Amino acid sequence: MNHFVLVRIKTNKKNKLLLKLNKINVSIKNIKYEDKYLVFEIINTDIKRIKKYLVSYKIEFIDDTGIYKLRNEIRKNMLFIIGIIFSVIVFLILTNVIVKVNVIHESKEIRELLYDALKEHGVENMTFKKSYDKYEEIIEDIKEKNKDKIEWLEIDVDGMIINVRVEERIITENEKKYNTCHIVAKRSGIIKSIFTERGVAEVKLNQYVKKNDILINGMIKLNEEVKNNVCAEGLVHAEVWYTANASIPLSYTEEISTNKMRYNFMVKTKNDEYVILKSRINEKKVKNIKLFSIFGMNFYIQKEYEVKKIAKNYTEVEALKKITNIIHEKLILKGIQEEDIINEKVLKKNINNGNLDIEMFIALKEQIGVVKYYDIETDSGTSDIKSNKYNNRLN
Repeated sequence: MNHFVLVRIKTNKKNKLLLKLNKINVSIKNIKYEDKYLVFEIINTDIKRIKKYLVSYKIEFIDDTGIYKLRNEIRKNMLFIIGIIFSVIVFLILTNVIVKVNVIHESKEIRELLYDALKEHGVENMTFKKSYDKYEEIIEDIKEKNKDKIEWLEIDVDGMIINVRVEERIITENEKKYNTCHIVAKRSGIIKSIFTERGVAEVKLNQYVKKNDILINGMIKLNEEVKNNVCAEGLVHAEVWYTANASIPLSYTEEISTNKMRYNFMVKTKNDEYVILKSRINEKKVKNIKLFSIFGMNFYIQKEYEVKKIAKNYTEVEALKKITNIIHEKLILKGIQEEDIINEKVLKKNINNGNLDIEMFIALKEQIGVVKYYDIETDSGTSDIKSNKYNNRLN
């Protein structure tokens, strides 16, 4: 690779100088014309030839170019670069090391159980963090090995601290006393599908059922005589009905990005947050990227995106579509998918104080079966109704 350097020669007759350089077969590039100078790049070994043939010209060396310039800059700033590399390595180590594992639960027995289980999986103080997927595997393994003690478990990575939240499994009196149950309706509806894993189905497709009606019977009968009692299991979906009320302002502000972005730094404590640099953007959206946590303080890089705010108004049709989408989003958060919506209809709509208010009828396909325990001797269901394991958890 040729080693080009940047030089300049003082002259008022720049074209004449170029002709002389060409005559002696000197290769030059990136020529710039400055006031009384001709600036160009030349192979460093050709400088001697120029000095030999162009004695009357003074050649001034400015700098190396390309990879040689980079090499020189690295040499000049070697200590600084080493410091940066060392700082990055230390930062990466610190941000990927667990300094504290904190199990949050009031029971000392549960805390000790979790600390021991986590230690078996390599999650303890002064060890490296693991991936999200690995933590999920650890959670499932601990729950599987402690089914009778742990109901729910979560591992939350907060900087260099691992917070482990756990709910203890509580065996209720019904679970201790009864191992027989029915699947009953938690609300009224029209049956759309039935899947029985254990027990006897008591309803048919398109049959209307009321709340607490038995859907799958735990009593297995033959010729009206009870032959066996089991804890019924299965899925029963029905068409159920709801009304939803929602409201949306007809006026809104649209934010348009100007594609201008600035960086900032932010430190967040338990009670407050501080921005290091004064922002010069008036209207902005901020995205925080967490760097690390230490001594109870969280350090972030902030990306500040400049936006322009424009006042706009929805038409009634646009507002109705928007508010319908909001209702659908709330249903999705409750576990209801778009395909589970059988029918919907706006019952009422009014415009009050600049807001569109609606009342909507919604028909959904929903899993309505819940477990109801019963005593074989008295044949009476218990008052404690628990969610079936197949329950979609729509409240």
